[in-house]
Amino acid sequence: MKKFTNLIALSVLILVLLITSGCSAAKPAGLTDQQVTSLTENMLKALDANNYEDFTRDFSDKMISAFTPDQVTALQALIGNASGKFISIGTPTLMNNQGYAIYRFPCKYENETVYVTITFLIDGQKVEGLFFDSANLRKPAQ
Repeated sequence: MKKFTNLIALSVLILVLLITSGCSAAKPAGLTDQQVTSLTENMLKALDANNYEDFTRDFSDKMISAFTPDQVTALQALIGNASGKFISIGTPTLMNNQGYAIYRFPCKYENETVYVTITFLIDGQKVEGLFFDSANLRKPAQ
């Protein structure tokens, strides 16, 4: 009977530890939330203006090698045609995944809300990932 009670107590303890470890606050990038918001807003304005240097200013080396000037021009055209011009940025949500701080911003564009996801290493200051999502961007090209 004592072994059974100990087994139940151990199971409950493991369950509590699993639940509480999943409830810890997400760890941020090495920038304040305001700095991440400003960086993202400036990047979106630079994309609107098709300004490659300003758009990639805060990118990691891997991100810069992935985004050529022609790819930035194509991205600007895609977002401009689907969503219109950038208007404003909202408050982000923050989550972590495999060592990365992931910020998801609702951004107002002329035609719709676009969700911009920007990724940094936890405690990092360079953009490691970027993703745009909206209803119009999901539509197949016509």
